[in-house]
Amino acid sequence: MTGVLLVTGCGGDGGGKESQQEGKSEASRQSPAKAVQATSKRTAEAKTAKIDLTVTASGSESKTVRGDGVMNLRDGTSQLDMGIGGEHLQQRVVGSTLYQELPEKAAAQLPDGKTWSKIDLKKLQASTGGEQTGVQNPADSLAYSKSLSEKDVKKLGTEKVNGTKTTHYRVQLDLSKLAKGDAAQEKKLRQQLGDDVPIELWIDDEGRTRRQQVEVTVKPSNGAGPATPSKVKTVVNLSDFGTEVDVEAPPSGKTADMTDELSQGSGRPA
Repeated sequence: MTGVLLVTGCGGDGGGKESQQEGKSEASRQSPAKAVQATSKRTAEAKTAKIDLTVTASGSESKTVRGDGVMNLRDGTSQLDMGIGGEHLQQRVVGSTLYQELPEKAAAQLPDGKTWSKIDLKKLQASTGGEQTGVQNPADSLAYSKSLSEKDVKKLGTEKVNGTKTTHYRVQLDLSKLAKGDAAQEKKLRQQLGDDVPIELWIDDEGRTRRQQVEVTVKPSNGAGPATPSKVKTVVNLSDFGTEVDVEAPPSGKTADMTDELSQGSGRPA
């Protein structure tokens, strides 16, 4: 399942009183586009957070993945406990490497004695020519917000998210900007996602993202994937800014590097 790719404080909730008041004042003055453009930086300034996410895919096969854990909002280091159906896996991101402790049935596909898969995200992206692989660092999901224009953003009102007052925005994602000027990549994105990619954000008074929701229709690409388009909805919540994040790579003796295998299979995870 592919997510687009990416949420009252433990440990200070992201800065002192003075910086919070500055953020609140700035947020109240900003236009919708400016507020959304600034949220990536403001959220990263909080350093760390607890994260929970839900990814629901419906189409020829319906699945729901739920996860919760912690994340370093600056470098993407994270640990998530995830469940799908009756199965459970743990996911860690350390540097540019993603590790997954697989359920027993999936782990049987790994070499003997290995229970963790390892994926070098930079190497995988380079091997696929920058193509979207479905394997992402969750922290990447706010990067798009830096390149928005006023016409891309609409303010919908104010709402509470897990007890925190937020302003609700709808963003129309510009795929040409997401592709960073790569015409071939833009074409692939439009073929896979269509032209309409709405994102909804709930931003608090300090300018930090508290919730992000993305809903897209993923179409089969080059004959791969499901026979019919799948609707994929991803909801990410951030909370407890400043929480402790202490994540280490699993023991190397328990880890199998699957990067090359995924590269040869067009980067599509099993």
